[in-house]
Amino acid sequence: MAKLKIFFIGQNPDRGLKDSDPTSLKSMALKMGHSIASNLGDNPDVVICVDWDKASAKHVKRAEILRIPTVLVKNEPSVVAPGHSDARIDSKFGAIVEVGRPNYSPLIRWPQTWNLEHFGNKQRIDRAVAISANKFSFVSGELYSLRARVYSTSDSLDLFGVGWDRSVINNALKLARELQIAVLGRANKITLACLASFRFEPMNFLGQAEDKLEVLSRYKVSVVIENSNEYMSEKLIDSILAGTIPVYVGPPVEMFGIPPEMVVFANPNPQDVTRAITQAGLMSYGDWHEMAARWLAVPETSEIWSAQTVMSQILNIARSIIE
Repeated sequence: MAKLKIFFIGQNPDRGLKDSDPTSLKSMALKMGHSIASNLGDNPDVVICVDWDKASAKHVKRAEILRIPTVLVKNEPSVVAPGHSDARIDSKFGAIVEVGRPNYSPLIRWPQTWNLEHFGNKQRIDRAVAISANKFSFVSGELYSLRARVYSTSDSLDLFGVGWDRSVINNALKLARELQIAVLGRANKITLACLASFRFEPMNFLGQAEDKLEVLSRYKVSVVIENSNEYMSEKLIDSILAGTIPVYVGPPVEMFGIPPEMVVFANPNPQDVTRAITQAGLMSYGDWHEMAARWLAVPETSEIWSAQTVMSQILNIARSIIE
């Protein structure tokens, strides 16, 4: 199998597809025997842009002149990277790879570090937990504002994450930056929902979680609200790996091969999330845990979600546009 020389660019060229995963797309390429170019002058076989940013435009244009194939890998949803919904940007690339999107073919799941260390923890609090950062987006479809509303109204939920104790001034500065991202990124539709969530404060904020799975495993129920309905990140699988019954807002799980009976679905509004938390709390935890254990024990489950499988898929797509 021919090895490639790859030039990585983009918003996140050096980051793995999952922040807590030490394996990045670049390091996986090296493990597979490919080499890394430091610039276009190194004559790479392909240019891989990991999440679009404006600074990448000059490299993509130059690559086109040099007849070097280009690939855009979309990890971030459009509410984070508005350019990912712009067909004009897509047209600049020879191939588009969308990670975690249910409608993309072939389906590429968000890579997981398979850790069952905390799955069997029997000492669990009869409450719900959520782990997420305090984020804003002015791009329509964001679910950050829903998180803020849920956390500010649910007394049965404990919250961990960064940014929830951010000062008013720093929140205002972050809002200004996010507005700039939405406008300069030519978002298809602007929403002002995050302005309302700016005033919400979580009822039970307990600080940062040093070990996400360990913190999740202290609880029977977790609340998983995706960044948007556009994609599924690592959050839901993390909840299952930690042995918590997930209350979930996001795209359909069936398309990712996750049994729907393992998940308590909620509509994207605070009232239905609260209803789903109550429903999850009334479930037989023992029955749910046995069902989740059977699914996790299937070898194919861990294989298809592994970082190696996911990143190999991406690199194979990059190879295919050359061959």
